Amino acid sequence: MTPGALIRSPTLRTLALAATLVALVAVLWQSDEPSITTDAAALRGESEPDSFVVESEYLSFSETGHLATRIESRRVEQFDADQLISMEQPHGTLFGEANDATWELRAEEGEFLQSRDLMYLTGDVRVVRLAETGVPMSLSTQALTLDNESRTAYTSEPVEINEALGVTRAIGMKAWIDERILELNAQVEGRYETGR
Repeated sequence: MTPGALIRSPTLRTLALAATLVALVAVLWQSDEPSITTDAAALRGESEPDSFVVESEYLSFSETGHLATRIESRRVEQFDADQLISMEQPHGTLFGEANDATWELRAEEGEFLQSRDLMYLTGDVRVVRLAETGVPMSLSTQALTLDNESRTAYTSEPVEINEALGVTRAIGMKAWIDERILELNAQVEGRYETGR
């Protein structure tokens, strides 16, 4: 029998294919390679995020359906197990019930705790109250907590408030966003210029 006739023989081709499959199964069975894991946390590591978004925008709405908050960030990382969203250089706008922009905020970093609807801003935090006329008021601090549910913002850190008539410094404050009320906690001191 010639070599070409051997290749054309269906019996020999079937035997060769069966021998190849048996050899492949034996190699895989004896393989010392670890099995491939599909656990995402094991693949990425415990401290790495479950997902991330570049150039993101977060929107929240009031119970009446009005836009309440818009937060933009260069990079957002989401940690599902902790229900935590970490933000890089967040910049946002808080809206009143009349759907008008009332406050703007910026920080170096931010964290949003989804289960409690709280946002923690840290590092060179700056909040500006948008005024319809005149010079807006600005507040600077190193840490600020924004409670979306109660529509309040607060800190126990030193704050500096700049207004058209002067500067006020204090330790700690609480602000009611919709009512535009600001309460200073301790060591309040101010410097004001009177108009002539």
